[in-house]
Amino acid sequence: MQRAAVLEVGLDRVGQSDHQPHHAGDHAAAPAATTELVARASLGEQAAWDQLVERYGGMVWAVACAHGLGPEDAADVSQVTWLLLTQYLGSLRQPERLGVWLHATATREAFRMCRLRGWEVHVVGEHNFAAISASGVAR
Repeated sequence: MQRAAVLEVGLDRVGQSDHQPHHAGDHAAAPAATTELVARASLGEQAAWDQLVERYGGMVWAVACAHGLGPEDAADVSQVTWLLLTQYLGSLRQPERLGVWLHATATREAFRMCRLRGWEVHVVGEHNFAAISASGVAR
């Protein structure tokens, strides 16, 4: 029940903030550790969820847009990514790597959206960079 409240308030803000990475040497006003935020958010704490969305929302949005999706499809990818997080929040094996989990999930959802739209996805190189084209031609 608590997660539903977190989801309800948090998803309307997705994609509205920029991802601000935490730098190891920045101790003056160090934000809460990701592990701590994940634990608090999994217990239903709205402020912790809001901080996670603020910290990673821009990155999730950027991943969706980087796959050539328009604003509506990018919003869908972003929303599904955050929805999946609410389902797995309490069971993440490495909560400190939440950014990696969100990036991988957003990428997978973006590929899924491209397939739904009938776009061909080409994965090239050892770093798995993707070129997507509505016509099926790699860019």
